Amino acid sequence: MGRTTRAAGSGATHFEALPSLFRICTAMGSTLELSPLLKLILRLTMAELKAQVGSILLFDKDSDQLKMLASRGMPREVVEKGYIPRKGSIAEWVIANNKPLLLNDIKDDKRFTSVVEKRTLRSSLCVPLRAKGKVIGTINITRTRGDHFTEEHLDTLVILAAQAAVSIENARLYEENLHAERLATVGRTVASISHCIKNMLTGLKGGVKIVDLGLRQKDWDMIAQGSEIARRNTDRIELLVLDMLDYSKERTPSRSIVDLPKMLGEICTNLSAIAQQTGVALSSRVEDACRTIYVDANQFYRTLLNLVTNAFDAVRDNRSEDGRVEIFAERVSADSPLVRSCLKHPAGLYDLIHVRDNGNGIPPEHLPCLFHPFFSSKGSKGTGLGLACARKFAREHGGDVIAQSKAGVGATFTVVLPVVAPPPAEADPQTAEVGTLEQR
Repeated sequence: MGRTTRAAGSGATHFEALPSLFRICTAMGSTLELSPLLKLILRLTMAELKAQVGSILLFDKDSDQLKMLASRGMPREVVEKGYIPRKGSIAEWVIANNKPLLLNDIKDDKRFTSVVEKRTLRSSLCVPLRAKGKVIGTINITRTRGDHFTEEHLDTLVILAAQAAVSIENARLYEENLHAERLATVGRTVASISHCIKNMLTGLKGGVKIVDLGLRQKDWDMIAQGSEIARRNTDRIELLVLDMLDYSKERTPSRSIVDLPKMLGEICTNLSAIAQQTGVALSSRVEDACRTIYVDANQFYRTLLNLVTNAFDAVRDNRSEDGRVEIFAERVSADSPLVRSCLKHPAGLYDLIHVRDNGNGIPPEHLPCLFHPFFSSKGSKGTGLGLACARKFAREHGGDVIAQSKAGVGATFTVVLPVVAPPPAEADPQTAEVGTLEQR
């Protein structure tokens, strides 16, 4: 077995090692990322056992090799190769026999033919890593100088290896679950996008057919009707693509001073035709304290446009009274209940931009899911990305978006943004335009 008889009174050595063993075992549970975990395990173990060379080898079923996933003090050519030959290795013997091994003066041992530079290895320990009753690899510690390892050192490494194996298995399970969740997310995303685009393309093809029919019949009203249907669906496809681009990448806000009343006026002007067609009264109001705001102008415009468009959709089905959508902006302190409800440590001043409607309200069971990507209560009319992008915009600016609703009364979406002072040399207030694909 490569072990010698333990000397009497050795228990004192283990007792003295308990505090350091406890610290190492605690540190092993500090991360679930496999690569950093293996490096941490090896570094702490080598420091505890005063070793100069070490490695962690895990058995890879696909290649039938012992992959070196962490190493310290190993020859460069071995590290670059990334694995060691199993035949004639110490690790192979330990795995095959499922036993720890203590070796002193290995240069004379004929069992191990693949060990690199055996003449420099004064004393070595190799312990199996066991998980779920199986050996998954080995941890290998070597001294190239100083005293030989003892039985007590081997027992210490056995204890550390037991905890290390548990930590490694937890990290592997975590990575497997993370990978599975990513695949599931990709699948859900593709399905949702495909469903949205399919519905939009159906509308687009319908509009084109109406245009074709109008051309054959020389009916200009029919041509105009089909053209409008095609245009609306083209806009929806563009909006979906822009939302996907916004949501898929992290960005640092490109701030500029924005004239808020002017921006809200532009939104009302752009939506005035839809407001007249649907009978919705659209208005905006801005307190003097927040007439200018320092934000990413283009993203802010699109966020407000998303919220107002959603409000229009909400009031269209409410036939009991005339539809109303209002945009109201105010500046409040950190003590505002709305601010404190969404931010952990509010401080300073905040701009609140409310988008209110008198629709039928949001079902209570939908409120927790509103900002989840691809969640939509509008069926084929919604992409499920507008609110997710709005929250992403707000959080990139250090704020958030809050949804409030009462059944039969309507809903209010509030963009909460911390007030940021622009640099003294900043340009005059600007008004953003809706972003295009070319700008992305």
